[in-house]
Amino acid sequence: MSQPLDALFFPRRIGVIGLSSRLGSWGRRVVELLQAGGYGGELYAVEPRDADPGFPVLDDLAAEGHRLDLLVVAVPAAFAVDVVARARRGGVGAVVLFSSGFAEEGAAGHGRQQQLRAAAGDMPLLGPNCLGVVSRPASAQVTASPYAERSAPAPGPLAIVTQSGAMGFVLADQLNQRGTAFSYYASVGNEACLQLTDVGSYLLERPDVQVLGLYVEQVRDPGALARIGRRAAELGKRVVVLKAGTSEAGSRATLSHTAAVAGDPLLFGALCRDAGITMAEDDESFADLMTALQRPVTLPPEPRFAVLTVSGGAGAVISDRLAALGAAVPALEPETRAAVAALDLTGAAALDNPIDLGGQFYRSADAFGELLATLDADPSLDGIICYFTFGDHFPELYRRLAGTLAGLATPSWLIWAAPPDGALADTPAGVVHPSIAGLMRALPGLVRAPDPEPVDEGSLPAAKPAAVRAASRLPREPGVVTEIHAGRILSELGVPYVRSLDGASAAHGPEHPEAQGAFVVKVDSPDAPHRARLGLVRLAVPAADIPKVADALLERAAQLGLSDAQAVVQPQLAHTGELSIGAVRDPQYGPALVIGPGGARAEDTRATRHVLRLPAAPETVQRVATELAAEHAGLAVAAWTDVLLLLAEFLMQAPTVAELDINPLLIRPDGSPVAVDSLMVLTADPAHDHP
Repeated sequence: MSQPLDALFFPRRIGVIGLSSRLGSWGRRVVELLQAGGYGGELYAVEPRDADPGFPVLDDLAAEGHRLDLLVVAVPAAFAVDVVARARRGGVGAVVLFSSGFAEEGAAGHGRQQQLRAAAGDMPLLGPNCLGVVSRPASAQVTASPYAERSAPAPGPLAIVTQSGAMGFVLADQLNQRGTAFSYYASVGNEACLQLTDVGSYLLERPDVQVLGLYVEQVRDPGALARIGRRAAELGKRVVVLKAGTSEAGSRATLSHTAAVAGDPLLFGALCRDAGITMAEDDESFADLMTALQRPVTLPPEPRFAVLTVSGGAGAVISDRLAALGAAVPALEPETRAAVAALDLTGAAALDNPIDLGGQFYRSADAFGELLATLDADPSLDGIICYFTFGDHFPELYRRLAGTLAGLATPSWLIWAAPPDGALADTPAGVVHPSIAGLMRALPGLVRAPDPEPVDEGSLPAAKPAAVRAASRLPREPGVVTEIHAGRILSELGVPYVRSLDGASAAHGPEHPEAQGAFVVKVDSPDAPHRARLGLVRLAVPAADIPKVADALLERAAQLGLSDAQAVVQPQLAHTGELSIGAVRDPQYGPALVIGPGGARAEDTRATRHVLRLPAAPETVQRVATELAAEHAGLAVAAWTDVLLLLAEFLMQAPTVAELDINPLLIRPDGSPVAVDSLMVLTADPAHDHP
């Protein structure tokens, strides 16, 4: 059955408008590359300037557009809107619009792009300001990029959709260097009509696509991207994303520590994790992951490898790199080692793991199959890595080795280091890597997390009354909710919170059984969200000194011109660690809880953080609490889970909370949490903003 984008990727009749006899013009380049690429469909010149362009002509787009599956538009932006409108009236199946001069050029360009979107209506339009589409199965290279002139390996089960045409072809060239190539490519440009996720969703459903690669600069629809990840999991396929730049989010305030660190990379990473999408770090890791994920291979979280090399040094490097990834190169099981020793491995330098075949490995070539079968039969091994170099004199031997590895039950790879030019093109998909670094970049992506579960708000348990009640206690006006009020709300919610005292109460001794006989004195003011930076916090204050310390801090607050300043006194509690729990309500990614280091390290961008995108299922919250316990010995999982669940429910009940900080949240000696500082930032109620 025909699909909406079939006209884009499987066009039988292509028209080009904007043809010029000028050498190097985009319209002419498209025609030349289509012909050079073996396009077998019908090709038309649409309303050409030249009387005889050399192939069939359509003189009136509005009248004859129904004859075209795909129209390629290579005219200046000033004329493009009219062309697209006439293409739609004429019944064109889809449009590729190369022209620039739209939203990328400011206010005037934005207006022109809105006109373009209206002109296209429901007609699929790729662009503007794009580098086109390539469909290898259809032999259709609808692009002007010089990449299309290069030779490439046979296409594999890969598709690339990119928001940057040039970067997309760079990524494609990286694949070529690894002996593989895409089957489908699309550059979406400004995404006036078709977005990256629209095209990606279409290609993901193609039976000949196993891995979808996305190059993303702006996340226009996080929900659509998450749906792609979940759909890939349903289909047993993989999605790889390389993210650059920042999203269109940015209107978020940053009064809290959490908002200062919960930028696009952190929230985008959480979205990908939750959706089962693999993130690449750069162009090389993107290509390595795309290459490796072609195979339906998965590894356990701490895999055990056998390593087979022709160089002892390489075996050591591979072992070190695997250890850094949390993998192991264990000694071979006695039965396996005995079976390996019984083989005729002439010149082998070491028969334990790693196995070093030595420089004369080729003399043992006849035994390779039996050696690999022996390792494959060992149930204690999760993977096999072979390392061979050059191969100029043994290319067929290496290819046979790669074929053998592809057929093993145990996931196996060949690192063919420094291969001859083009040697990798004839090797099994996803088996061969040209470097140790390349395979090591790919292996983490093969450790498959559990399939992502979509969160249906209707299926979540009803919010606890405490969350509803605490949300109702929030002020109705936007602004900063300081600790005095925020702490009361959190206490009512059920979050363990240290009690604030007055000086007289503090003088009678510790308020808390874990208090250390000393107190914290600080100033509370809506003008000082970061009071420690202003010198408005004192630690380890003896009870007798509380009045004079409080007076000194209030005097400093007056000097700084802070409004509504009050002194807050709290017992200083014994603790074994400090964490922070914060929340942001991002305009792109929605609400999220962020759990990370507390105290002075709350804004340490190098620290590990856990992100809970909301709404979150209880089992997801439990998982995060368990991960925290693995990082902080003695942490009470049940108590921390309760706090996270309460805060998650509160955030869903309180849409005006744009930011929340609980910092620090102390880990008490018994592992339970207690909050000792907090801040909220409120915005206008979105329900009132949009009547």
